[in-house]
Parts: sequence; structure tokens; C-alpha cells
Amino acid sequence: MLTLYIPRILLWCACLSSASGYLNLYLSPQETLRLLGVEYELYYVRNGIINQYALSFDLPLQSHIDEIYFNWQNLRDDPPMFYKMNFNVSNRRAMNMPSANISENGEVPRNVSVFKVSLPCTGQINAEVHITIQISISLVSAANPPTLLFKRKKVCLKKNSSFWVHTDKDGINKYQFSSGNSSMSTHLPDPESEEKSDLTTSTHFFYAAVACTCAVIILIALGVTVYYLNSQRGSDSRSSSSQALTGQSQTFLRPDTPNNASGSGASTSFRRGVSPSIDLKSTDINTVLSDILIDRKKITLVELLHEGTFGRIYMGTLLSDEENETGTEQDVFIKTVTDQAKSDQVQLFLTESVLLKSLIHPNLHSILGACLESPDQPLVVYPYLQEGNMKKFLLKCRMSECGSRYTLNTQQLVYMAIQIIRGIQYLHRKKLIHKDIATRNCIVGTDLVVKVTDNSLARDLFPGDYNCLGDNENRPVKWMAIEALMQKRFSPASDVWAFGVTLWEMMTLGQQPYAEVDPFEMTAYLQEGYRIAKPHNCPDELFSLMACCWALCPDERPKFPQLLTYLQNFYMALGRYI
Repeated sequence: MLTLYIPRILLWCACLSSASGYLNLYLSPQETLRLLGVEYELYYVRNGIINQYALSFDLPLQSHIDEIYFNWQNLRDDPPMFYKMNFNVSNRRAMNMPSANISENGEVPRNVSVFKVSLPCTGQINAEVHITIQISISLVSAANPPTLLFKRKKVCLKKNSSFWVHTDKDGINKYQFSSGNSSMSTHLPDPESEEKSDLTTSTHFFYAAVACTCAVIILIALGVTVYYLNSQRGSDSRSSSSQALTGQSQTFLRPDTPNNASGSGASTSFRRGVSPSIDLKSTDINTVLSDILIDRKKITLVELLHEGTFGRIYMGTLLSDEENETGTEQDVFIKTVTDQAKSDQVQLFLTESVLLKSLIHPNLHSILGACLESPDQPLVVYPYLQEGNMKKFLLKCRMSECGSRYTLNTQQLVYMAIQIIRGIQYLHRKKLIHKDIATRNCIVGTDLVVKVTDNSLARDLFPGDYNCLGDNENRPVKWMAIEALMQKRFSPASDVWAFGVTLWEMMTLGQQPYAEVDPFEMTAYLQEGYRIAKPHNCPDELFSLMACCWALCPDERPKFPQLLTYLQNFYMALGRYI
């Protein structure tokens, strides 16, 4: 199953002061593989220097994890190094006090040693327990020694129970548990000892399930009927389709899920930058492009790079000087349309191409110029970047077609994501909302330089990424925030949501998000709390960042400056430790 519920994870943590002395304290590769699914040494303290980033992460533990193994060593021969260990848990009914297989006070060993911390659940109740392991280190038995705080978060289950997560009425993902005789239980009751007690309960559950299923089927049928009748009306078809979709989506909502999840909409001070609803006439386009018009003789089409139903992208050259004989040529991308393109498609192509005009930033791919000498087949010119479209670049890397030039690792992908944030931040400072952030709308150059571009021709060149929900408008449904899907409300927060999906694309090297979800079901799907699952080999910290971008309420999503700071710190931590 490609989806899971996303628990709320706190990303921003206070830093700890550095410990004195020479100490190594870490998790072995086998232990990190068991806990995190990655086989690396995770150092909390190396040569007496604290890894503040690693300590700040509240590590989640699955219900079957009952102990953690730490490696440590005193690197000094003399004097001895002493420690004091304390534990604390948030819920004593769900978990007994943790314990170690070493004394709570003592001397740090001079050889590499392993100690175990046990996390015993009581089995009395179902709860999520926050655990703090505190280790104070000192060279002598002095007051106020430096302290290391290890934070863990573990799910404790009642005996014969299982758990899942749901989104409450405030958009908060919370754990829910089922008893042993539930169909979701991981522990089956003994049929001989519990046959009588479970028979009545199972029967009740069966009839309740049948009743609920029938009710849902009836509601779905009613919703489909209303949608069909509304779609047949010639007038105001867009409004009718939208109302039908909203009614259909609410059919699948849980009782504790709010019907209105739109949150705060776009600020009136922001322009909705990329939108097919912008109605610019040909005369307006000519006026907008008048200062960057290029003579057709200066443009040479060299190689066709990408072709859709009515759109094409070429690699070509642009003569930069007035005189053809002495002018210098530069490599460029050239976007244009085919003979099959209709006038409204040409108009939409030009309208979306001028979004980033006159915007200059190292991480924006702005238009260089345009040739309108052939109104039916205009040419729009962009700077050339060696690797081209990011989505196609990631797919090539996934299929090992990049040779030895690029074998992308996590640190390189984070570096590329940082550049996307910088480009979007610049747009927001200019009061522009992109509305279509995705890898297909980014360009990659040498040394993994990334530039955000407009979405002109994207619908035609990447048709699988866009869907029509009955309103005659192709939209990037699986990249859109919940409020954008429901009410077409866009804001910087909706760009944050799209960036989270883009980051997921990057970590999967171009996989399709929500590949198995019907576009018409996306609204209800997101309202119920489902999100795309963590990519394989994606660090938990990075996936936690994505999860925050997909908060149901726009105000609860992080801002781009926070995302930038976090990714920069994560980038440095990757280079320093793992």
C-alpha cells in the first residue's frame, strides 16, 4: 500500500551545549539499520564534540522495539570520566520506567562498550509515550556537568491490540487503537477460551459494518447521480461540476474530519502567477513582449528535445549581436507549438511564458526573448542548461543513464531542494504565487544548479501529471494543497504543500506521487489524513519535513524561510556526520 497516516513530528529543537572531554557515543550500523532502516554509524558525540542535530531529533520507535543499544568509549587514558544516567517517561500507565543494563552512576569505559536501555511497556493501555534519556558526563565528580538528552517516542499497545492514525477535527493526526477481536488486530484471540465472549461482539461488528457499507454505497450513488445531472446542464457547468465533486468527496469523510478544510486562502497582496484563467488578448501579449522581441533570423532550431501533442522544446542557438556575420551565438532552449495547436492553446502558451519575465535570480529560469513573426507558431527563448528538465534528469539517473557523471545521493538532492526554495522565496517577495511547483517545472544545469521555470507547455509535455475534474481545466491535482483542490484558493502555504510533493519526487528520482489514487478521490483521500509514504532510503528527518508541508490547515505548515534553514542545517549535518 502506497500510503500511510502522517504523525505530527516537531522539527525545530533547541541545541545543546558541547560536552567537555574526549568521548565517543554512537549507534552502530546494525542498530541504525534496525531502528531507522539505514546502515550507518550515527554519532551523538565524536571526539568530545556533540552532534546537536542528531540529539535534537525525537526518534520514533515502533511498538515492537523494546530496547536501544548504544556504543560509547572514553578516549582519555587519564583522568577517568564519570557519568550519571536518568530516565523519564510521559505516561507511567503505558510504560514502566526505562532501565539500563549498567549502573545509573559510574565510569565511562576506556574500551568500546555497548550498553542497553530497555523500554518496557506495561500492556495496560494504548498510548504514545515520550521518553527522555539523560546522561550527564564529567571528568571529575563536579557540579553542573554537561548533559546529553536523548528523546524517543514509542507507541505502547495494550495486550492483543493494534493501532492506526486518524486526522481529528483540527487537522491533527492522532493514534487510534483497536482491541484484539477487531479485524485490524495483529493478535488473534484463542478460539477456545474466548469463543463465547467474542461471538456477540463479532456479530455486532459484522452487522454494523454491513450497515455502514450499504450507507456509503447509497451516498456514493446519490453523489454520482447528482454529478451526472449537473454535468448535463449547459449553463454554469464549471460551478455545477465543482459542487458535485464537493458533495461526492464528503461521502467518504469520517465523522471526525472537518468538511471545511480550506483554511486561510491566498492573501490579496499576492498575484496568482501561473493560471490558465488569465485572459490576455493577442494585443496584450505583444505589448508585454515588445521589449524582448527577437528577429527570426537570429534563432536557429538545432535539436528537438521534447515533443507533446501540440508543444515542442528545441535546443538551438541565438545570435546575440545585430550583425549576423560578426555576431556570437549562445545555446538556448526554444519553446514553440505545432501546426495542430489551436489559437487558445497558443494564447495559453504565451500567457504562461511571460510569468517570470523581467525577474532575475540565480534560481529562476526567466524568458530571454520571443519571436512573434509567425502568430500561429511563436518562438519563446530561454537560457540553455546542460542537464535540462529536472524530471527527465531524475528519471535518467534512476535508470543509470547518467553514467559516472551523477549518482545522486541524499546530500546532493537536498542541495537541489535548497535552490528551489530560494527561487520560490524570490517569487513570493515579488508577490507572485507559482501554483505549479514540481520537478517538471525545474531545469538542471552543470554542477546540479537548479532553476525554477514557468509551466508553459507542461500540460502537453507531461500529460500524466495533470487531470481534469469535470471543469474543463487540467490541473496538477496530486501536487495541489487541499484548499486549492476544494476552493481554488492559493497562497504561499499552497506553494509549501507543492514543494513537499516536489521533495518527495526528488527523493524517489521522479516517481509519480499518489500513483494508485483516482484524481476524483484526491480531495476525500487527503481529508481523511492519507499522504504518500516515505520513500525508500529517505532519512526520517527529511520525510518529517515533507509531512509538515502537508498539514491540513495552511497556517500549520512551515514557511519557506523555516524550510530553508532546516534544509541548510540538514545539508551540513549530512556532510559532517553521515
